[in-house]
Amino acid sequence: MTAAAKPASVPYFTKHDPRFPVRYHEFTERPLSDSCWSVQTGPDGRIYIACCVEHTGGQTVTVVRYDAAGDRLEYLFDMDEVTGDLRDSGRATQCKIHYSFAPDAERGLLYAATHLSGPPKGEHGYNPWAAWHDPVRAFRGAYLSVYDTRRERIADTALMIPKEGCRCLCFDPRRRRLYALTYPRDHFVWWDLQRRELHDLGRIGSVNSQCIFSDARGRMYTTSDQGRFVRYDPEKERLEDLPLTIACGPFQSPWHGVIYDAAADPSDGAVYLVPWKDHPHLTRYWPEDGPFGRLENLGPLTCERLPHFPVSVNADHVGGLVFGRDGFLYYVKSSFRWKDPHANRVDYAGAVAVLCRFDPLAKTHEELCTLALGAGEHRYISRGACDADGHFIFGKIMARPAGVYRVENRDTKIVRANPTCLRLWG
Repeated sequence: MTAAAKPASVPYFTKHDPRFPVRYHEFTERPLSDSCWSVQTGPDGRIYIACCVEHTGGQTVTVVRYDAAGDRLEYLFDMDEVTGDLRDSGRATQCKIHYSFAPDAERGLLYAATHLSGPPKGEHGYNPWAAWHDPVRAFRGAYLSVYDTRRERIADTALMIPKEGCRCLCFDPRRRRLYALTYPRDHFVWWDLQRRELHDLGRIGSVNSQCIFSDARGRMYTTSDQGRFVRYDPEKERLEDLPLTIACGPFQSPWHGVIYDAAADPSDGAVYLVPWKDHPHLTRYWPEDGPFGRLENLGPLTCERLPHFPVSVNADHVGGLVFGRDGFLYYVKSSFRWKDPHANRVDYAGAVAVLCRFDPLAKTHEELCTLALGAGEHRYISRGACDADGHFIFGKIMARPAGVYRVENRDTKIVRANPTCLRLWG
């Protein structure tokens, strides 16, 4: 532990499974790192990771790659240096890549776009609204970097979204477009990779969805503040409000039902979704079934709770959705306990992340192991990815230094063999 490190919390329970051994890799070369918001399988089958620093002024995000042969992390490049927006410029920093890796399999490229929250050097916080017109401190904008995984070099950079951060990213390989949601204004935009032009389709809400996903036709989907599905059809060139709402509990309103994470089943094209909402339900969506697609509520994923007592979306959480090569859907849920149910108090201090898997055919869930290593809290996993050998990487936040979990899959059980685990969105 470094001098800057936060002590680890003590999980209220641990679970191990010899089929899924866990190793933890801290960002030791970036001791001020405090989160890992993006994990993505690259076009080369290796896993790329965003080592983020959003709470310390004058820092930047580093793109990292997991080296399976050496069981180590490779620090590839710092985003401030490749974009020219240096960390000590006095502006809000290029501090993180937030659900904004997208692979281009045909060209061997990995796209990455930056997000805001890191304060200028010497400051302790950053408010994008307060600094919007500040000529010195305002965030310059979300930069796009294009990394050539074959030649192992930066192929291109561009200022993609002026003054705002990129919350999430999705790639359309047919039209060579990158779709994104901006923060703080929550605009739905797309970037033309050939013409290097940004197209702004307007504001869709305030909460800011954490994910855009696509279907086989290149139509793009997200949800609004009220959980309503929003679809962009590139053939019609318009945003459509669909008569569908993401699943939630019977005691809940759909408010804050924005998508947190999504994973497509390579076998049948169904997309599995979880919201950025407490008591998250798993939703299965068939985008090609009917004019609007079809939804199925597969039920809640986290532990039972008192419905009349509010719980933070950052405590009652599910993330890291990823399909394995065995056909199972893997995800990581937070698990906590009621400290005193009669007083409506929740014990978050021992909350822990639990890796689970879902059988899409039998509709059954299985808890596999806890992810509770390294510094800081252990309850929140952001994203997950599967490499060419069928093993997983999951990103951890709320730690200093932050890091990633590597989970080997030694199980021989297969639902349906998947030829690829590449997904087009962050």
